[in-house]
Amino acid sequence: MNSLPVTSMVAALLACLMFVLTVLISIRRVELGKQSGDIAKFVFGHGDDETLRRRVRAFGNFIEYTPVALLLLALIEFQGAGYLLLWWLGAAFVIGRLLHALGMLFCPRFPLPRAIGMFATYATLLIPAGWMLTNLH
Repeated sequence: MNSLPVTSMVAALLACLMFVLTVLISIRRVELGKQSGDIAKFVFGHGDDETLRRRVRAFGNFIEYTPVALLLLALIEFQGAGYLLLWWLGAAFVIGRLLHALGMLFCPRFPLPRAIGMFATYATLLIPAGWMLTNLH
């Protein structure tokens, strides 16, 4: 039985990051609702609030890339990729997603953290895809 320990650890770390990102959205929605006097006013959308908009997009971007990256990592781990490659890919993806989220949330006018995060994300999509294409059994 293959328990996919690297993918499991990476998925657990990403679940923690996802939790933080979604809580930040909820906190901002409550803050805006209280300010407006209508707690339900900001349940959907971002209400033209820049902070909420950035939080929603940081979460959305995370959700757009994470499932495929985890699937690719699990597939190459299951197919016997070396642990060093798996850990490097997993770490690069987690760090990349963290940098991207921090850049979206706190540095909208300084694109370097987001750019590094996206480069790491692209690499963690392409490297496992290349590995699978060249290591078909």
